[in-house]
Amino acid sequence: MIMIDKKKKVKKVEMKNLEDPDPETSDNDAAEESKASMGIAEVPVPEAPESTTQASEESNRAKAESSGEDLLDKIAELTDNWQRERANFLNFKRRIEEEKREIRKYASYDLVYDLLRVIDYFESSVTFAENLPPDAQNVILGVEYTLKELKGILSAHGVTPIIIKQGDEFLSSLMEASERQTTSDYQTGTIVKVLREGWMYHDRVLRPSQVIVAVNPDEPHVGNSVSKGGENP
Repeated sequence: MIMIDKKKKVKKVEMKNLEDPDPETSDNDAAEESKASMGIAEVPVPEAPESTTQASEESNRAKAESSGEDLLDKIAELTDNWQRERANFLNFKRRIEEEKREIRKYASYDLVYDLLRVIDYFESSVTFAENLPPDAQNVILGVEYTLKELKGILSAHGVTPIIIKQGDEFLSSLMEASERQTTSDYQTGTIVKVLREGWMYHDRVLRPSQVIVAVNPDEPHVGNSVSKGGENP
C-alpha cells in the first residue's frame, strides 16, 4: 500500500507541472493565495481628481501662452533693432556716396583755377591786337581760336564765366570791388566796369569778378555799402 501511495503522489506532481509549466506564474499565484489567506488586501492607487487635472492643464496652457507672447515681443524688438541698424547703414552708405561724388566733382579745382591765368593772357593778347601790324593778325586769329577751344573744354567740365554787364547790381557773393568810382551815369552800388572776368566751377565760385562800383553823388547814401576785397581763390 505504501508503494502505491508514493506512485500516486508522483503522478499528482507530474500532472500539476503539466497544468502550470510557468514557475513565475505559479509563484505569483502562490503569493496571492498567501496574501488572501493572511487577510492582506491590495490597496488601489487613488486617481487625481478631475478638477486638479483641469487646473494643471490650464496652468500649462497659460505658461505656454505667456512664453509665446514673450517670444513675439522679443522678435518685434529684434526686428525693430535690425530695421534701425539697416536705416543707419543706408544713411551712412548714401553719405559716403555723396562725398565721393563731391570729391570727383571738384577734383580738378586747383588745375582749372591755374588755367584761368592762361585764359587771362590770351584775352590780353587779343585786346592789344589793334596795335599790332597787319602781318600779325594771323597770329591773333590763332590765339582767338585757341582761346575759344580752351573755354569750350573748361565749359564741358563745369567751368563757366560769370556774366556781368555794366549797370548790374553789385553782388558780394560773385564779385569783388577793386575800386569805387564817383559818377552820375550809374546808380550807387552798380557795376561801372569789369576789370577781370570771374568764373564758376559747377555751383562754386572759382574766381570772383573784379569790378568797379559806382557811387552816384546825386543819391543819398549812408556809409560805404561796398568795400574793397582781395582775390579769393
